[in-house]
Amino acid sequence: METSLTFNSVRILDLLIAGAGYLEQKGVDFPRVEADLLLSHVLGVSRVDLYLMREEDISGEKLRQYAELLVKRGDREPLAYLLKTREFMGLDFYVDQRVLIPRPETELLVEKILEIGKTRYLGEQVRILDLGTGSGAIAVSLAYYWPEASLTAVDISGKALAVAEENARRHKVKLDLRQGNLFRPVSGEKFTIIASNPPYVSQEEYTFCSPEVKKEPTLALLGGWDGLEFYREIALRAGEYLLPGGFIILEIGQAQGPKVAELFRDKGFETSIYPDYAGLDRIVLAEKK
Repeated sequence: METSLTFNSVRILDLLIAGAGYLEQKGVDFPRVEADLLLSHVLGVSRVDLYLMREEDISGEKLRQYAELLVKRGDREPLAYLLKTREFMGLDFYVDQRVLIPRPETELLVEKILEIGKTRYLGEQVRILDLGTGSGAIAVSLAYYWPEASLTAVDISGKALAVAEENARRHKVKLDLRQGNLFRPVSGEKFTIIASNPPYVSQEEYTFCSPEVKKEPTLALLGGWDGLEFYREIALRAGEYLLPGGFIILEIGQAQGPKVAELFRDKGFETSIYPDYAGLDRIVLAEKK
């Protein structure tokens, strides 16, 4: 990795052009947009304000920070880690290398829970369990948009839970955060809804992942040799933790729908598969009738 980057001009417009050219050489997909975002971040201004300032010069620490961020992004460090933020469900989440970066497709999971749950359990006391909460994106969003529900969020990583705690604080919601693997921290308890976006990348799929994805925690990505390891464990034990009339809802990889649904049907659940906006299988819902 390069350790420094120099510029021929310190005018903002020239810095944006130079930054975009550098990122393009490094294989970044949207170099101009990302150069804009990085310099906006350094200066603490919006992209609109950045262009209003385009004839101004910057120097000193701000210039050094911009160069440093460009080098890191050129080394394919994810943009969200550099900006320390990712938008999810209309909320800004703090993210860093301790957690998986929230994906837009995971919003479908939250939306489906709100769509079904707020209608089915109207006026009832609802307990929701988020397995493998990571940044807390799912749990915080549910607590924010469904304040009447009680949220318990579990993760094996203490570092991830610290990020989830920060996001709960940021959005002024209450989460019961617990450290441990899957159901272990909630032994003997029961929930109305069990939600999870578990690690589901197979060993083979991981070899084809982008450099950015490979900078994210493997603990939050890899789901065993076939990507189904965590679904097997959840299917095996979820029935013990589900209240009558409750449901389990999971994000899945685009080719995993039939196999994940079968795992739950084998344990006596009825299942439904829902697609994402691209028409790819993305959610499995399981419940006992």
